[in-house]
Amino acid sequence: MSFGRVLLALVAALAAGLCLGGCGSEDEPSLSEIRAFRAFPVYYSGDSVAGSSLREIYGDPDSHEDKRDTAWVLIYGKCKDPPDEGGCPPPLQIHNNSICARGAGLRERRLFDLRGAKATRLLPGGGASLEIFTGQTTVSIHAENEDVLDAAVQALRNVRQRHPSSLPPPAPNCPPS
Repeated sequence: MSFGRVLLALVAALAAGLCLGGCGSEDEPSLSEIRAFRAFPVYYSGDSVAGSSLREIYGDPDSHEDKRDTAWVLIYGKCKDPPDEGGCPPPLQIHNNSICARGAGLRERRLFDLRGAKATRLLPGGGASLEIFTGQTTVSIHAENEDVLDAAVQALRNVRQRHPSSLPPPAPNCPPS
């Protein structure tokens, strides 16, 4: 093989590697893994909420022997603070946990009805937060303000649903794994 062909092959491999490493960062997150997850239903608020698109999904069911210990986090929007401010939270985060892992003390909380489920306000720490107990899932929503929180709650649905509908009431007991 000539030096020119070797150099061309190396440049092509480098360009492909850079594209695979860098080009993928702007892709929309895929819901395929989260939709295939079966230990408990996972909820989200669609592809976009109040002008903030779904940007990241975190969760690693393979790192847990009991899949109910998995936490799924969906991040909407980008941080709006200047970079020299040290960072900031995104406009909206939706956390999903098994009610078995995050539901202790459910009966002792001040709960209200929310679209068929039960919910409680979380202590303010900047922004607006709500915890929803629905079926086998505890959904925690943290938003930059009440308007974004309300929009997220209205759009909330199982990742396998196209449109929001009633949420199931919380399960009375944690089923055996």
